[in-house]
Amino acid sequence: MLVLNNAGVNLQKRKLGRTNLEVSAIGFGAMWLPELKIEECLRVVGRAIELGINYFDTARNYGDSEEKLGLALKESRDKCIIASKTGSRTKEKSLEQLKKSLKALKTDRLDILQLHGIDDPETLKKAMSKVGALETCKKARSEGLIEFIGISSHRPNVLVEAIKTDEFDMVLVPLNVVTRQPMEELLSFAKEHNIGVAVMKPLAMKVANLFTWRYNPSFSLLSDEPELATFLGTDTASRVHSALKFILAQAVSTIVPGFKSVKG
Repeated sequence: MLVLNNAGVNLQKRKLGRTNLEVSAIGFGAMWLPELKIEECLRVVGRAIELGINYFDTARNYGDSEEKLGLALKESRDKCIIASKTGSRTKEKSLEQLKKSLKALKTDRLDILQLHGIDDPETLKKAMSKVGALETCKKARSEGLIEFIGISSHRPNVLVEAIKTDEFDMVLVPLNVVTRQPMEELLSFAKEHNIGVAVMKPLAMKVANLFTWRYNPSFSLLSDEPELATFLGTDTASRVHSALKFILAQAVSTIVPGFKSVKG
């Protein structure tokens, strides 16, 4: 979770792979918005826009994140890129979720709709079947309800397999100075195929369970661990700057940390 100010944040624009969308190098993760009152949401999102953030990441299962983001972006919709997600694996349920997302976000289209949390090959296969959620994405794209299709996962090798299908325009994956698995193959493979990469959990260390391949929280990169102080710096601003700088030096398009407050 980050505090919004104007110090040490790189807001250059980068292309999101073959979408050719120009996204801010730092995006806005909206998962914390359910914890805020609407007045504070408007303030935080408004400040993000002032600072040049134009990429907003949310999901149908992030509480009332979509509703609050929809209100906050109402006057700036055409300047912003909105990515949401469906956690359903089926065509029928994902269509219901898409309709709810569009209504909540107060828009007639999403820039990106992602399949959410595809963490194993079986789930990917199910979502890509004829009765799977990918069919909803493709139909919605043909009808102008979404522009591009994405996929999120905590398991980089599953995303490599997804890219091989040529059905996805971008991927969302955890990456930070400790969680470096995407650097082994995914980032270079995505670049080779012109697939945009968005990064989640830039400040939260995740440790993979070798049996389930799911990532369990360990500690924040902003914690008081002595090793982190040596590696990233002793104060919060230095740690954030070092952590984001490391990720932005990789072949990624945007980082989507969560925001919940404004400093100053």
